[in-house]
Amino acid sequence: MFLFFALFVCHAAVLCAQTVGASNSNPRHYLEAGGVKLWYEDCGSANTKASLILLHDGLIDSITWDDEWNQLCAKYHVVRYDRRGYGRSEQGSSTFVPEDDLAGVMRQTRIDHAFIMGCSSGAGLALDFALAHPTMVDGLLLIGPVVHGMPSTAYFNNRGSKNSAPLDRGDIKDTAENWSKDRFLIFGDNPAARKKIYDALLQNPQNLKVNGSLEVRPSPPAVLRLSEIHVPAKILVGEADIPDVMAYAGAILAELPLATFEIWEHAGHLLQLERPQDLLTTLDRFVDRSLRKEANVSPTVLHTYAGQYTFLGRTAKILFKDNRLVLELPGSPYYWLFAASDSRFFARTLGSEFEFHKDAAGKVTEMVIFNGDQQIKCPRI
Repeated sequence: MFLFFALFVCHAAVLCAQTVGASNSNPRHYLEAGGVKLWYEDCGSANTKASLILLHDGLIDSITWDDEWNQLCAKYHVVRYDRRGYGRSEQGSSTFVPEDDLAGVMRQTRIDHAFIMGCSSGAGLALDFALAHPTMVDGLLLIGPVVHGMPSTAYFNNRGSKNSAPLDRGDIKDTAENWSKDRFLIFGDNPAARKKIYDALLQNPQNLKVNGSLEVRPSPPAVLRLSEIHVPAKILVGEADIPDVMAYAGAILAELPLATFEIWEHAGHLLQLERPQDLLTTLDRFVDRSLRKEANVSPTVLHTYAGQYTFLGRTAKILFKDNRLVLELPGSPYYWLFAASDSRFFARTLGSEFEFHKDAAGKVTEMVIFNGDQQIKCPRI
């Protein structure tokens, strides 16, 4: 029961004029975007259950997804690309809008809408994109996210300056070594993951020099508009990540109506390097829940379930809002409920089911919460 409670309150490339083969990688391509060549790659089939865009962090380019790539290609139409200045993409010398680059990549690969999985600054771009192009986003999986418009601490900035200090004398190796040994990026002693960071930076040292100064950010910034994002979102943060990221994640969780948050033990900032299989499992579950079809239930029926219920010694509220049911716990995130039938509901951000029972007279008497094999009866107050 404790586990449930903790979870509960914590809450093809233009297809090359031909169909992309189901687990075969499409040839690499370059996209022309405002006079700059952006490298991108896609794989999988346009006929899969969903499309997926991968957005890398602000240190490593799209090779950060190598451990997940082949398995993702077998299930989704997947696209990854190197953002301006990273990896195989050109930097350019004029200002640009990152959301426009992402939209261009999606158009080039014939993707009208997709799930977006972004890490760190890639997650920040995912949030900006969801605000700029809401109909093009099916859901957000945000790994160690940042939020544009929310300032970072002096501690965060000093750590970055210290790691990159050898760049001032042109020492790429020492800089790469500093970042590969950073205690926030990777948890504990994980030589394989740390070597991936080191090798990636030696291979693409230009990544270290991208500072975002040419990026045109939205105004007002995302941190002031997060409540406008109404797609399912899952936030993942490693327990060893820097406190700033925990703060960013909290801000997202507080404002996105369909968000849930997990802290992963024995992990740092780059979960895709440390826990690729766990990340794949989490993504699949998130996509399946997000795509689950909703039954059409009349507002009149929904309104009968509104009220207060006893839940584990506390008072849970079922609210009727915007023609939908919302579950609310004091001091906790709220959950939008989606109808599976006239009496059974699910939350896209949880694995739980909710069923309302009535007496012979048709009066609602209780809500039953199903979490796997566990059932929690919540009498109506």
